[in-house]
Parts: sequence; C-alpha cells; structure tokens
Amino acid sequence: MLVLSRRINESIQIGTDIEVTVIDVRGDVVRLGINAPQRTQIWRKELWDVIVEENRAAAKAAREAPRGASETPQLPISTFSRLSKIRTVRPSRPKGEK
Repeated sequence: MLVLSRRINESIQIGTDIEVTVIDVRGDVVRLGINAPQRTQIWRKELWDVIVEENRAAAKAAREAPRGASETPQLPISTFSRLSKIRTVRPSRPKGEK
C-alpha cells in the first residue's frame, strides 16, 4: 500500500484522468473531492465489500439451483437501499457553455 500525506487543497493524481483532492479535515474525518471521468465507478469501500459478497452468494445460489429452476436469484433489497445513500456531485457548467 502506498501511503501519502496531503494537506487541505492538495491532490494526488491516479493515472491520467483521476485526481483526488483533500477538501476538509475535521477531527478524524477527511472529506475528499474526486475528479474522474463520468464512466468511472467510485464506491465507498464498505459498500463495495457488501456488493462483492452478495454477488458471490447469488452466483453460488445460481450454481446450486436445480436444473430447470425458473426463478433467478436476486440481490437482497438491502444492497440497493444502501446504494441510494451515495451522492454524486458534478460541477455545473459555466453559463453559456452547452
């Protein structure tokens, strides 16, 4: 693991198109700003771990389902309720730009 120290308004660059900036630090909470292409999926790690585990469980259930079973395993609704708490903030375009 690479460990870097940054101060408020300092950034790191990941590859050619992802920039992570320290926006604020309050106590033990750090706010980060991430500039990345819109196609880039960004997940909080604790949610990513849940999604991966639930996908594994669904794949295992599908493999273990009897042949000819018509019902497709579904992800628990809890996965999607957690995802709704993620907010994406994109800067607005300057006036006159289309």
